Amino acid sequence: MGQENTRIRIENEMFSRMERKYSEEEIVNYLMSLLMDNYPLRSAVTIAVDPEGEMSVFAHRGLSRNFIKEMYAGKSFPVLSAARKDTLSISGDDERARDSSFRLEHGYRSLFATPCRLQGETVGIFLVDSDDPGLLTAETKESFLAYSRLAALVLALRAVRGKVSRVPDVDSVTGMNSFRYFHEVLHRELSRAEKFGHPVCLLYLKVRNLRELNGVYGHVAADAALAEMAGRVRGMLREVDYAARSGGMIYIMLPRMAKAEAAEMAGRIVDSMNASPVGKGDVLLMAAIGVTQYPKDGDTERVLIPHTEAMVHESMRRGGNAVTVYRD
Repeated sequence: MGQENTRIRIENEMFSRMERKYSEEEIVNYLMSLLMDNYPLRSAVTIAVDPEGEMSVFAHRGLSRNFIKEMYAGKSFPVLSAARKDTLSISGDDERARDSSFRLEHGYRSLFATPCRLQGETVGIFLVDSDDPGLLTAETKESFLAYSRLAALVLALRAVRGKVSRVPDVDSVTGMNSFRYFHEVLHRELSRAEKFGHPVCLLYLKVRNLRELNGVYGHVAADAALAEMAGRVRGMLREVDYAARSGGMIYIMLPRMAKAEAAEMAGRIVDSMNASPVGKGDVLLMAAIGVTQYPKDGDTERVLIPHTEAMVHESMRRGGNAVTVYRD
């Protein structure tokens, strides 16, 4: 009866969390904490599986930072590959418990892993391990299956919300994203960079003379020139980069790129504008660009964004097509 009470209590706490404004990651991490507190576990892990089959640690307790880095670096784990297909229950004399390739980070005497499925689709993997060889009773395994279903529900909710949030507002002139969407992605990428220790560069571009072009030749000519300029910028970006436009500003985020490389990209934009000016008549668009790097030039958005904007103003002060790199 104690096992059933524990399960009911944990399920009630989880549903209570779902009713409040917690993120999906916070909810499942809380579940992992509850499991660690109520069962003799070494680790409790929920792995997310995306539609392309890529796996990532969604929530965990008991794993090290180095392990997560290895996983993101592409290391394979046979135990996860097996658990995507069917439930694993390993204990006692099962030789897999002694196989160093059939674990995550540490040895165990009991392991339970199962796919998190919803309507036949595998959205994740639930895994717990323990030094207790007698942990996996029929009642405990049934409880772990119940927790895996809770994790599946939250993972599916996250996927639905992600699809909605990934449908960005698109600027009709340039085809770039809106700044609102850009800001959402920036927050996510900086959080990821903090977690895994890689750089993110910001490249802000002020489109100068756009208002003058619109005033002299009209909005059709101004829009055509802006679209051409934006097309050149987009052509220099990688698939992982993000660009947005708001008014006369173009905002670019470059994940996993160091400042020297970002400065080179900005230089190519300037070279393109110098070599083949964009505009009409004697009114030409100019690019004033500022470049910064997270976390080197600011370890929060509140610090980094003003520094980037200050570099744009410095480029404007210099005149023409110009790039200014923070503390370069």
